[in-house]
Amino acid sequence: MARARTSKVGADKAKPKNAAEDLAAESPWPNSSVGVADMPWLRAPWDRFLSMHRQNRLPHGLLVTGASGLGSLTLAREMAAYLLCADPVTTPGAERACGECASCRLRRAGTHPDIQLLVRDGANKDISVDDIRTLIESFSLTRYGPLRVALIEQAERMNRSAANGLLKLLEEPPPGSLFLMTSERADLLPSTIRSRIQRLAIAVPCRATLVDWLTLRYGLATEEAELLWFIGDDRLMDGSLPAWDWQSPTMAWVRLMTERDQVLPVVKQWQTMDRDVLARWLMRLWVEVMRMHSGLPTEAPASIQPFIQKLAGARSKSHWLKVHRVLLEFLQSARHPLNEELALDRLALDLVDPDLPARLA
Repeated sequence: MARARTSKVGADKAKPKNAAEDLAAESPWPNSSVGVADMPWLRAPWDRFLSMHRQNRLPHGLLVTGASGLGSLTLAREMAAYLLCADPVTTPGAERACGECASCRLRRAGTHPDIQLLVRDGANKDISVDDIRTLIESFSLTRYGPLRVALIEQAERMNRSAANGLLKLLEEPPPGSLFLMTSERADLLPSTIRSRIQRLAIAVPCRATLVDWLTLRYGLATEEAELLWFIGDDRLMDGSLPAWDWQSPTMAWVRLMTERDQVLPVVKQWQTMDRDVLARWLMRLWVEVMRMHSGLPTEAPASIQPFIQKLAGARSKSHWLKVHRVLLEFLQSARHPLNEELALDRLALDLVDPDLPARLA
């Protein structure tokens, strides 16, 4: 279950070292070395937000969508900070919260009463109906300033009951309220919620742009930057490799497709990963396998290309086309509280024989 709370700093906690730790750290409002001004691909949605604000056309619900690692939460945090600031900097091209007014000091101290956060809390990732009820109760209290902001990270983590609870708030939003959400998979949100909010989309920067940005900012070798670009992760903006080991699950998939008797060891290996991360990674590799089968050059870095070649050579193009349905179903159910081992067993068997579900139906 996610934590629903106002900002509160844990003074005994060490300063987070990367984006993944930022999200799991006790402080829900960490200082980040990389902001909107540092990421050029955030400029377009940031400018659109500023335009809405200047014209007094901010909706009561905003959804920031973008792939993992591109800074959607950073953008949402800076939007909230700007709106709550009593004296924001409005210089064109340098707009930001002042960081010095009473409101900014409360926010940075983690004690601002008008900020309600639903953030990821370690391994507890889902947003429950109890979290939303706590949010509803907070919006019935008297505001400190002219605006109260609820910031919900990865809103697609809401279960059905939680989504229905939020829908009631969106249908009759309290005066002076803004529901600010981020999402990697907006398609997983109920259509009733999507229809009541406006979307700010973060465009995926091209490979060259992101690789150049990583090499210039962190002094990475081109090969390292390309690997980070290809993998994609919450830690991408820190120039750090993801916390999970990409090689082991990839090697396990190669074994699965070349040795039919390796299902159990593969499942055990995949169990060491977050199921949602695994689903996205397998789909990322599938895209490159299909590029190879279609006669297109792979975009994978040199270190990953041997795995792509082995996967592509293990099965025909028609087989891999059928695998897409299997991976898509797994991706869509990856966040559901299923029996993990059974879900991975089924995935492994369906990847080996994607016609199996149809024969069993």
